[in-house]
Amino acid sequence: MKGIVTGLKSFSQIIEDGNIYVDKTGYVYRMVRRHERCYFVSRPRGFGKSLMCSTLDALFSGKKELFKDLTIGKTDYDFRAYPVLRFDFSKLSTSTCDDFLHDLKAQLNESAKENGVSISTQYPSSMMDEMLMKLDDPVIIIDEFDSPLVDAVSGGDKELAERISVVFNSFYKVIKSHSGTIRFLFITGSTKMTVRTIFSAMNNLKDISDAPEYAGMSGYTEEELLTVFSGHIEQKLALPDCAYKIKDEFLSALRDYYGGYRFSPWAETRVYNPLSIGRYFSDSGSSFNNYWTSTDGMSTLSVTLSRSNNLLSFVEKRIEFDSDELAVFDVLSLLDDYLPRRLTLPLLYFAGYLTITDADGRYVILDFPNEEARKLFLPTLTGTNVDHDRILV
Repeated sequence: MKGIVTGLKSFSQIIEDGNIYVDKTGYVYRMVRRHERCYFVSRPRGFGKSLMCSTLDALFSGKKELFKDLTIGKTDYDFRAYPVLRFDFSKLSTSTCDDFLHDLKAQLNESAKENGVSISTQYPSSMMDEMLMKLDDPVIIIDEFDSPLVDAVSGGDKELAERISVVFNSFYKVIKSHSGTIRFLFITGSTKMTVRTIFSAMNNLKDISDAPEYAGMSGYTEEELLTVFSGHIEQKLALPDCAYKIKDEFLSALRDYYGGYRFSPWAETRVYNPLSIGRYFSDSGSSFNNYWTSTDGMSTLSVTLSRSNNLLSFVEKRIEFDSDELAVFDVLSLLDDYLPRRLTLPLLYFAGYLTITDADGRYVILDFPNEEARKLFLPTLTGTNVDHDRILV
């Protein structure tokens, strides 16, 4: 059986080392062959966004050999090499605004160096502008665009969050001004943004977060699980301490514990948490444990828990919600004194603690996707100091 790696986000290394890679390049081919060239996708942390960015990096760098056994390698895609500007905003410090600017400029300088471009300016938007003017058909990949803002808000620093927002707004305006010469733009995040924040400058992005044709792009579908992890499933069933002797019963239990995520109101596609599946099959035992807690997904939720006091009611009943409210989310609103339901529910959805369990077009039902999310969420609530007399409804 191929090995399983859960912390590695390098597509090239996974392929070269012969480890398991669940082939998502069919979705990549769909994106790169369409007339749209600017994409945005929101997914909870730990759902393969960084690996998708790495896959796109390898693709647009012309590394054809890595894709020869994958879906896109069997198509007519030409694997032409382009200059790639790749950024990971989760690595930007938010201790101070100066630290944030220092790290952002460092990533810009590194991209310029990798593409043989000299930069004479020293402000992020100007640096990006200068690079884009000197490169032909550049590809821009931005991972975790909202991470610095979420970190600033988590610390309760409204001034820092607003200053970061201003920097990003001018940064994205520059990218928008070069949209006619950009070959491809791909941006990921854990949340979305309203027009009052940094994405007001990026109205040319095609948001595929809830698009039915991309519902299976992040996480593992049932078919992918049964195909790619078949040997590992049989290995678990053969363990002496496995509580399930019938395969269908084991798969049902596995689905209840790690599956159930649905990202589109218009598609029935449900996926498993990829981080949890990888770590479960990497462990030597057969018991279902909570693995997702070790990721940064809980940091987003902690922001709400420190400022909202209406969460207990959400775990007591199925939640009906206007699907339009899931289309945007303003992370800066988390700094308000009260967080109404219309903002709390999307936050829990984007953080991965709630998912779409039913939908009729206009309205969706949000509930826990599985036992792992439920067990991680409930202890967090019980450990929070809640003023029950001021619950918002």
